[in-house]
Formats: sequence, C-alpha cells, structure tokens
Amino acid sequence: MKEIRRLNTQLTARSIARPARELLQPWVFNARVLATFARVCDLATASGDILALVAPEVDDGPMNIVLEAAPAGGMAPAESLAALKPGMPARLEGDVFWVGNLSVTLARAAPWEPRPSWESLRPRHAEIVRQIPCLQEVSLAQAPQESLLALLQGGADGTPESVQAVQAALRTAGALLRSGWAGEVACLREGVAWLAGLGGGLTPAGDDFLCGIMLAAWLAHPDPAAFCPVVVETATPRTTMLSAAFVRAAGRGECRAAWHRLLPALAAGDPEAIAAAAQDVLEHGATSGADALTGFVTGCLYSLRA
Repeated sequence: MKEIRRLNTQLTARSIARPARELLQPWVFNARVLATFARVCDLATASGDILALVAPEVDDGPMNIVLEAAPAGGMAPAESLAALKPGMPARLEGDVFWVGNLSVTLARAAPWEPRPSWESLRPRHAEIVRQIPCLQEVSLAQAPQESLLALLQGGADGTPESVQAVQAALRTAGALLRSGWAGEVACLREGVAWLAGLGGGLTPAGDDFLCGIMLAAWLAHPDPAAFCPVVVETATPRTTMLSAAFVRAAGRGECRAAWHRLLPALAAGDPEAIAAAAQDVLEHGATSGADALTGFVTGCLYSLRA
C-alpha cells in the first residue's frame, strides 16, 4: 500500500512583538497549542507564557506573530491556523517556527514594540482625558449591547442576565477601585478580587476591564509602577491562563496596535480619528475591546477626581 504523506504548510511572519520574540529561544523554547479561534492560534509555554500566531487582519498585539497574507492562489493564513489542534507541540528550528505541519519563517519579521510611548503621552494626559466624553459617545454607538460599556450610561434595557451580574459586581467594586486608585492598596486588592475571572470565555469581562484600567494608569496614575503590579498579582491567580497573559501585558503597559492608534488620536483631539481607532479597539473579541475601553474610561475619570 502506497504511503500517503501530509504536505507541510509554509507561511511567513510579517511582524513579531518583542515579548513573543523574547520567548523564542532556540533549544529552550517549549510550547503547545492552547486553543484555536478564527484567525488566531494561541500557544502556551511550559512556564505559562502565551504567544499567538495570527492572520494579518488581526494586526499586532503584545503576544502576536502576525502572518503575511497568502500569495495569489495560496491557502489563507486563517485556513492554516484553523487546521491546528489543541495539544499540538511547537518548536523552533533556527528562524523557522513549527506547529504540527505548519512552518512559519521568522527571518523577515519586523519587530513590533507593544508598549506605547507612555513617556510622551503622560505629559498630555489632561488633553487626552478631555476627550473622554467623545470617546464614550462614539464607543457607545458602536459597542455590542452585552458589553460593560452600558455601565457608562447607567445600564441598558435588555442587557443579558449574565452581563448584568458582571455589571453588578463592577458597581460593587467601583468604590474600592476608586480608593485603590487614590492609594489604598487593601481596597485595590479587594476591588480587583471582585472582578478577576468574572464573566465567560477565555478572557472574562472583569479581566478585560482591569486591563483597560491599567492602561489608564500608565497614562494618568501618579505611580503606575506601584498600582499595576497590585492588580496583576491579585488578578492572575483568579483567571484563565490566556486572560492572565493579557493582564500581565497590560500591567507592563503593553497593548494591541489599535490602542497605539487611539491614544495619539485622543491626544490630538481629532473626533474622526478617535471614532476610527475606537472601532478598531471594539473589534477585539466579542466584547473584550469594549470591556477594556470601559476600564480605560473609568480609570481616566478616576484621574479627574484624584
């Protein structure tokens, strides 16, 4: 009987985030597929770090290796990623990253820094915070009903019960987080504990909110290097492996490319650019982008009252 051999799929990386590149150490790197979604394959290392192979339309992120679009007639990256299965081993051979029969050439991948220039943004935080009403307006007009953004207008009729439960917890945690922002560490830990891991999915809504509030802290908190580690240390043991990785990234001030467009748009006070960038943020996950925006807006409002 003639042996049938499976052909390898070869793709090329367009860009790679600095933290993902730092994980890819020859002879040391050891990972397996954690989960696959439309256009994304998440991999977990033996130590619990996460990196992601993503289709080009997903764009850059703190853990992303972004693939180039397929040549004419070739298989789209999303199709190749969909063929990967949880548990498949990943390995690095020189500049080639292997997952199952998929090989990704890294040699021409442009490095991408996930940390915005907070040093240049922080002196302009007052200008940025003045644009929060505009950001709220455009976000509410575009956000899914089941997101936490409904809280920014006092809740919305018809919100699913599961979302109402998260919203109720957030209302309870709000006073604690506000005190935590003002420097009460015990209150901050208690408020984070209310939200960490709260909600469905691999990145629960409560965690997304906390990611947003940490980005606001890097922009406007007097001491983000003290505030964010408390959030990270409290939240990560209470949530999923994937969500914990996003929380750690936000704690370091890292975020997706859409946020890199939104922050300068806010600083420039350009309503059209704000609306376009906010839409890009909102497109992350079913509600993850909207929930993170809720946290960001909340943190910015805390800074007004500080």
